[in-house]
Amino acid sequence: MRAALALIALLALAPAGAADTVSLGAECAGCPQMMVIPAGSFLMGAEGGEEGRPEGPVHPVTIKRRFALAIHEVTQAQYGAFITATGHVSGNDCRSWDPQAKTVQDRPGADWRKPGVGGATQGDHPVSCVSWLDAKAYTGWLSRVTGKQYRLPTEAEWEYAARAGSTAAYPWGDDPDAACGHANLYDLDGQQPSISWPHVDCRDGFAGVAPVGSVQPNGFGLHDMAGNVWEWTEDCYVAPFAVDVPTDGSAYQLSGPCPRRAVRGGSWITQADRNRTAWRGRDPEGFVSWIFGFRVARDLTPAETIR
Repeated sequence: MRAALALIALLALAPAGAADTVSLGAECAGCPQMMVIPAGSFLMGAEGGEEGRPEGPVHPVTIKRRFALAIHEVTQAQYGAFITATGHVSGNDCRSWDPQAKTVQDRPGADWRKPGVGGATQGDHPVSCVSWLDAKAYTGWLSRVTGKQYRLPTEAEWEYAARAGSTAAYPWGDDPDAACGHANLYDLDGQQPSISWPHVDCRDGFAGVAPVGSVQPNGFGLHDMAGNVWEWTEDCYVAPFAVDVPTDGSAYQLSGPCPRRAVRGGSWITQADRNRTAWRGRDPEGFVSWIFGFRVARDLTPAETIR
């Protein structure tokens, strides 16, 4: 019955296309470049998933109003400008790869400036070793600087934008080995003998994180919606999707403290299956990892929502 309803919903959906996107550019010196994402509907989630990490049930979501989403993940240079301007104390003791122990663990002194092996070290790299709380602080600062309402994307907005009208497993299709050129994943260039999960059978030219925009954009003109670094979203994580999960693209929130926030997209060292558009990570708000970053969204003014 559920499959039949999903099919009916799918036939009724009218996914938007790249022709409906509009670039806003950057709204201040050093601000992220933004793309207007069109309104539309899609089927969110996927049946199945890893044990304890369900990705369904599949349910229709309608994004009724256009919104803006950053074309790239927030870079080290952009995050650094925020730190300089505000004096914000960012997360530290970042969880990253320890080459001696050959495992991932908290590393004393590691932070967004020195995230660890394979992590971001240049201004055009996506910032990492930032918590959900750090990302929220950045969007608050950006809102004050620009006078516009910046925020993190909701989980529904993120998946809608990542799919860009596609129903395939990945932004580029269903074959993970076709990733290179479209995403910076764990591939032949980055493979390590101490890592047990399989790599994709191609080369993207990067053994670690890549400068933002190094791969082709998806159908909405957005780069790195899969791979490079994981991206925090606004939502409090719930799995399976709750019966009261919003279907209008807004974030799922709890009335009290949120134990874990949803993260999406995978990273340069993540196993390919976790880079699928429907795969859902979940981690505490204060968690810092050398493969976790974010991109920003913003609400549009009434005038901007009218096409």
